This record gives sequence, C-alpha cells and structure tokens, in this order.
Amino acid sequence: MSNIEHGTAECRRRLWSFDIRISLFDIRPVLTPMGVDPGPPNPLCAVRPKGKPERSSPSEEFLPVDLFVAPWVIPMAGPPIERGALAASQGRIRAVGPASLLARDFPEARRVELDGCALLPALVNAHAHLELTLLGSSEARGDFAGWVLDLVRRKRTAAPAIYPKGIQEGARLCATRGQGVVGDILTAPEAAADYPAAGPQILVFPEVIAPQESAVRGALERAASAKPRPGGRASVAGLSPHAPYTVCAAGYQACFAEAVRTEGLLVTHVAESPEELEFCLHGRGALVDRVYAGLNAAPPPPPKTHPFEWLDGLGVIGRRTILVHAVALRPRHVERIAGLGAGVVLCPRSNRHLGVGRAPGRAFLDAGVSVALGTDSVLSSGDLDLWKDLVCSVEDYGWRPQEALRAATIGGARVLGLGGEVGAFAPGRRADILAASLGAGRDLYEGILAESRPVGLWIEGAEFSL
Repeated sequence: MSNIEHGTAECRRRLWSFDIRISLFDIRPVLTPMGVDPGPPNPLCAVRPKGKPERSSPSEEFLPVDLFVAPWVIPMAGPPIERGALAASQGRIRAVGPASLLARDFPEARRVELDGCALLPALVNAHAHLELTLLGSSEARGDFAGWVLDLVRRKRTAAPAIYPKGIQEGARLCATRGQGVVGDILTAPEAAADYPAAGPQILVFPEVIAPQESAVRGALERAASAKPRPGGRASVAGLSPHAPYTVCAAGYQACFAEAVRTEGLLVTHVAESPEELEFCLHGRGALVDRVYAGLNAAPPPPPKTHPFEWLDGLGVIGRRTILVHAVALRPRHVERIAGLGAGVVLCPRSNRHLGVGRAPGRAFLDAGVSVALGTDSVLSSGDLDLWKDLVCSVEDYGWRPQEALRAATIGGARVLGLGGEVGAFAPGRRADILAASLGAGRDLYEGILAESRPVGLWIEGAEFSL
C-alpha cells in the first residue's frame, strides 16, 4: 500500500510501506490485585538513548511493525512525550518514545501519522449495562425510587430480543467513543452469546438478585448460565450481587465465595442513594413503600447499619471487590476501603441525573484508592459516552483533567484486574490506542477534555472504524 491518505480536519493519517492486517486475538482477563500493576518494572524505558529497544525474542526483528506518530504521546505510566511515537506489532506494543528514535529503530515500519492529535491508551469504561441500551431514557430524574421502579417495569415488559440488540448496539457506541474495555453488568444470561466478536474487550459480570436466602441458589445457577461465545471479545470475569437492598447476607457471601473459587471479581452497587441508606439503617422508606410495594415483592431483611459497614462485616470487601457509585460514604469508610484494597467505580453523570449526591472523588484519590469511571446505563446517564463522565468528574469532584484521564485509563485497568494489559503504553502491553483531538486548554490534558473527540481507535493494533 503506497501513498494512501485518510484524514479529517483534526487528524490526517498517512500510511505507506505495505499493507498489514493484524487479526484480533482472544485476550482473557488477567486478574491482578487492586492497585498492583504487574507490568514491566520500568515501563517507560521503551527506547534506550543508544541502541534499539529491548525485544522479547530475536524473531520480533522480522515481524511487521506499525509506527504511530503524533504531536503528543501520553503513556499514562509516565510523563507525556512531545513529538512521540509508539511501535506496535501483532497487537502488542513494541516500544514507546520520541518519534525520531523510533523511526531510526524501526526503519521499515508502516508509519501512521496523526497530526493534531494526542495518542493515549483506549478508554476503560469500568461500569456499564449494555443490555439496557435500547430501553430508552427514563424520565424519573431526581427520583431514585421512581427510577428503580420504572427500570424494573421496563425490563418486565421488554421483548426478549431487545437485550441482545442492546448489547450489540451498546458495545458499538462504546467503541465509537474511544473505549477499548468495558465492564458490563448482565441480567439476561441468555443474551451472553450475543456480545460482538470484534470491538472492545468486554468483561461480563452476571448480576445476582436474591432478597431472600431461599432465592440464592437459583440466582447463582442463573448467573452461571451466562456463556459468551468462545473466541469472542467477551468473557465472564466475576459476579455482581446487585445491591444491599436487593441481595441478602447469604447471597453476598455465596457470591464472594464463588468469586474466590473462580479467581474472579465481585462487583456491587453500594451507598448509591439516600433511599438505600434509609432502607439499610431503618428498614423503611421509598424503596419499601414504593418499589417493593409497587412490585408486590418482599425486600431483604434490612441490615440496620450502614450498607458499606454491613458488607465489610460480612467479609465480602477485599482486593477482588469493586464498589460502584459509593456516594454516601463518610471519611472513615474511604480510609477503610483504601486499607482493604478494594477498587471503586464512580459514575458521576448517573449520580447527578438521579439526584443522589456526589461521591467523595477527591477523598478517594487522596487516600490512594484505585478509582475508575463508568457510564452506568443509558437509562440513568442518557448515553454511553465516557468523555462526558470525565468532564463531570472534573466539575463534581474537583479533579484535575489529568486525574480524570488517569481514572478512565490506567485506573480503570487496575480496578478491573487488567493492570498489566491495558490502560498504559509500555512494551508488551496490548496495542489499544486512542487518537484524541487536541483543543485549547491551560495544559495538554485540559485541551484533550475541551475537545473530548476521539478521531481514531486501534484495538490490539487493528483499526476500528469510528
């Protein structure tokens, strides 16, 4: 292939040398403890001042290489590189560093010029509900109990085919907004085979709802029936007991035991709303009077304590636990989460739209908690655009743009147990590459958020059409 040009106003790509088609590999989750990055000990030593970058074997010398060149490369594991480059081959990163050095070390590489862009790791959407994508947006804004009731009724009346279609459309929308990994909650296990074969890697967490102990076994069996297609981009990575107002103590403990047995993760919504606190502390309120009464169902026994403290007492919070939302927490809870090594996924737009308050985002970072960002569902956030949650996190938590981008890349990877695979540029990691348009700002990161515009996405080195 010679002198083929593709371009937009923001990003021009010149490709030459020869045509390379890199296939997508089936990469399964590499589960690592929260906050522990098993990557190279010095990941930014991708290019030595003298000589060629280290290679894992002599055979790499003969593999075709793509060389991505941009005004800025942001590895996330270290400082930005002006006029930087990234060399990739067979879906993996070979080297990262100044463009001049990599051009010398890989003279036969096919160059991909990305003018007016910054290269950064593909975004990690750590919490989504893809199956709900086509259920529409809820009008119950600012009314958490009303929203829960509306969600359950929509799901009960939805045609079965809407879930597979929602999963496929949701995955496509995530990719078009620059996401390379999605952590997805699945309540319809029969739709697990419908995750797309190409696109973002999707870590699936089948949801468990078991208000009474008698329902636990059946709920676990239903969750275990979720079987993504072999060789696809989706894989089951753990379980998701829904929340303290829908899962009893026996349900949580059974899910945690299963997560330990399978070396998976445990994902749960916790301390999301004042209504949840009122139920857990006092066994009353809108969740009882409106949601359970409206559905003619019995709630689980209220723990009569704060939901986080209840889960902590059950022994289900640890390094394989992911706490979603985590809005109604006190400083002592934040410190306890840091001490336990649990990960946290914040969904600022969802919280804003449902009027449940703001999570202590600044306190989490200051305490050293591993923090990720998620879109939640279309029903609560309006869409699956993680860029909007990045902007919202800056507004609501007082984060710097750089901190928001870290949460949406390397932070998300660590929380989902993929810290050695994605979320940062370093030799040996997956070549999940996002080209983002550069706008005006006080620094590089603010300029990226000012545009919030992905103009190119490569997943395992293969270009994904946006």
